[in-house]
Amino acid sequence: MLTRDEIRGRVLGEGGLIDAHTHVGIDPASFYDVSFPYGTCADDMIVRMDVTGVDFAVCFPLGYTAYFSLAAYRRGEFRHDPEGGCAVPYQLENERLCEEIYEAFPEYAGRLLPFAMFDPSREAAGQADFVEALARRYPILGLKTVTSYNQAFVRDLLAEGSCLLDMAARQDLPVTIHSAVMPGDPWANVFDILRVARERPDVRFAIAHTCRFDVRALEEAAALENCWVDLSAFHIHCLLAQQDHPAVAEKAYRFPADYRDHAGAMQKIAGTYPDTVVWGTDTPAHYWMSKFIDEEGEVVRMRLPCGPYVETGELRKLPEALQRRIGYENTVMWLFGKE
Repeated sequence: MLTRDEIRGRVLGEGGLIDAHTHVGIDPASFYDVSFPYGTCADDMIVRMDVTGVDFAVCFPLGYTAYFSLAAYRRGEFRHDPEGGCAVPYQLENERLCEEIYEAFPEYAGRLLPFAMFDPSREAAGQADFVEALARRYPILGLKTVTSYNQAFVRDLLAEGSCLLDMAARQDLPVTIHSAVMPGDPWANVFDILRVARERPDVRFAIAHTCRFDVRALEEAAALENCWVDLSAFHIHCLLAQQDHPAVAEKAYRFPADYRDHAGAMQKIAGTYPDTVVWGTDTPAHYWMSKFIDEEGEVVRMRLPCGPYVETGELRKLPEALQRRIGYENTVMWLFGKE
């Protein structure tokens, strides 16, 4: 089995395009709710990468964890299922991700770079211990959290969840954090993420989804030595911006760009923050379909289409030097440190 140092040497030695944000695994809650994505396997991911010319991909599990009762989770209730096989959140999912890459498909090890998922608000110390133990068995390249889906507060990383960042610092692991700006999503607020990054300069962070195009957040991230911003699911966020959807920054605070022009908006943001932006697709969540119950109890369906070649195709419209900057150079500094 490859070691983490060997994987690092391969990424640094071979170069190429790195997708900084993908998922490998399943989400049964999305499957049963007729939402998408609900999963992809390592073999599928490699096929996608080969077809689109991606050399390496950071990957993490999807949002649901068997730590929760599935039936309750689908009702928006977050209760530990003692029969689910998880003493701590993401125990099974993180172990399965590593087993899939390093044992089921060892030929893909070194191209798929697994990040362990975590929940900052529940059993944090147990999660930190479990991930450190797992890292002794398999090379783990980083950590990821998506607090919106579990209704866990990212700001708990400065309280009871701080032991997870202590572990990240000990293991020299970068951390990706899902971001939000919607008033109805207090769990992943982008300014809470920035506060965490400011107060933990010993950890390298990537804020997912372009800080939802909030120019104040982008400026603050660019000013931090330990903070990067990933462009994951860029196309569907451009669609949201065209709709003035509350999932992206309101116009007064939105980065000024023509979001009808995917590549043009990407180039303008990456050109404005050339040391901060890292490229990623969010595969398979580059295409998003979901249904949920709104405040009035009505079923709302959301459909944000994006074809499998769009993200890489739009990236390749950028100048080659900028492609390399955000698709490799910035990414390896976030992954492995600026030294």
